[in-house]
Amino acid sequence: MPKDYGEKGKILAIQLSEVKAFELSSLDKKTPPPHLSVWDASLTTAEQAYSFLQENSPCKLVIRLNVAEIRKIEVVAENTNKYSYLLDVIWMHLLKESNGKTIRDCRPGAKGHSGITGLDEECTPEGLTNRQAKNFRKSLRFQLAELASKDHSLLDD
Repeated sequence: MPKDYGEKGKILAIQLSEVKAFELSSLDKKTPPPHLSVWDASLTTAEQAYSFLQENSPCKLVIRLNVAEIRKIEVVAENTNKYSYLLDVIWMHLLKESNGKTIRDCRPGAKGHSGITGLDEECTPEGLTNRQAKNFRKSLRFQLAELASKDHSLLDD
């Protein structure tokens, strides 16, 4: 598996709704590095990706994003500084517990597990007030939502 996504890579994000889109789950925040779980569309179907979410997950919206566009996102903060190269998409091995051990998940589609990094609080530039930092992260999520392909679909119940 390549160590980095090609510029033409496409990923799938499964979201609860566009209102809560691109917020890190509590598990995503705890995993080093903190990342938003997504899947490489060439390795994982939407149904396979959904199967890795916690049981009874309300997330049903499948969104397609282009990796190169994610990496180009910029934010001009209220302090008028322009911040570039904030987000990245990286491969993340999907792990599971088995007999008290943490092992690599080998279910169909697991190879496509990836993460968007740069959305957590630790990645917010220094020198911003709490309100500015919150608006900064909100701008990143909003721009991701704007990039989302219009051919998104809902998973069947």
